[in-house]
Amino acid sequence: MAVTSVKILHNGWTGSDTAGGGITFNVVYLVEVSDKSDGPLVVLNASSLPMVGDSYEVGNDRDEFAFVKSVSPSPIADMMWHVVVTFGPLEPSGEGSSNGTSTEGLDEEGKPTDDPFEIAARISVSSVLAKRAAQHGAYLGRVEENLDGNYILNADGFGGGKPPVKQKTTPDEKGGIDDKTPITNSVFTPYDPPPEIDYTRTRITISMNLRWPPFSWKRYVNSINNTNIEFRDAFGDTVAIAKQFCAKVMGVGYQERVLNGQTFWATEVDILVDDLFTWRLDILDRGYCDTTNEGVSEGATKKNIVDKNGLPLAEPVLLNGQGAQLNIETDSAVYLRYGVYPEEMFHAGNFAINNPQALQNRINN
Repeated sequence: MAVTSVKILHNGWTGSDTAGGGITFNVVYLVEVSDKSDGPLVVLNASSLPMVGDSYEVGNDRDEFAFVKSVSPSPIADMMWHVVVTFGPLEPSGEGSSNGTSTEGLDEEGKPTDDPFEIAARISVSSVLAKRAAQHGAYLGRVEENLDGNYILNADGFGGGKPPVKQKTTPDEKGGIDDKTPITNSVFTPYDPPPEIDYTRTRITISMNLRWPPFSWKRYVNSINNTNIEFRDAFGDTVAIAKQFCAKVMGVGYQERVLNGQTFWATEVDILVDDLFTWRLDILDRGYCDTTNEGVSEGATKKNIVDKNGLPLAEPVLLNGQGAQLNIETDSAVYLRYGVYPEEMFHAGNFAINNPQALQNRINN
């Protein structure tokens, strides 16, 4: 998941000079990525592309009074993107803005200001599509096709009353479902590879103007929150909530800016919130081997699980979390939970990012 090359397309490079409007430029970049699943967010984060707020400096051209107004990627092939970057002069109504856009700078009381250190911290919330393996769900029955080509839903289990049959999924308070029946075939064997599901994560972008570059914050990239947190805007209102282990810092960026003779660092923190699954890993325990030495870890003697003819299994079977085959008469599944990211506080100390206005005030004053 990465950008492998960025090139300027000469025939997409244009400029326009209008009376009283200043010079505007359009530059088209050809961006190649490593995976056809890489989307516009991967492209927008390419280090070789200009960012919103950067001044115009392309090839031998340079205009210190033209700034990036927009960056617009669009796919042209599985792993190729056109990215149109528009540069233009600072708008009069954006005199207090830190990034050259037409958004007016407002202080934490909502009043216009042209002092970069009085401009309030900003939080934006949006949605991002994600994919992951579908490990569990609600079993609704089997759909049978008869000789006439008709489909009939048979609300029966595989045998012995397993798995439990539901009429519909059971929504939970997070936008997911409470149903935890493992997704297997009719002999309780997990699919390999498992099917995938689409779902939505919440993206939170926090923007601040700081007196100094927050280079110490880079250590929090890839960290997740170890307690529940509420994200508050400059007025103290809650705009987003992240339960424990659900928020992950995806990136920290900062660039030096000058506004009205004052130098500051325009800083952004990107956070992804996964309310449905968190950022810990729950892995369905399954395999081709078991051991009778329950509770013994790496040193346990393993033996291949074989079928009734003594042949090795072609598919993995469910295990009980202690190295033995799962008793499907009493249990549906066992998931092994792993923590794979640093777990940090996002609400205290020098990275109290849940309240960016208070954090900005503390750093700048």
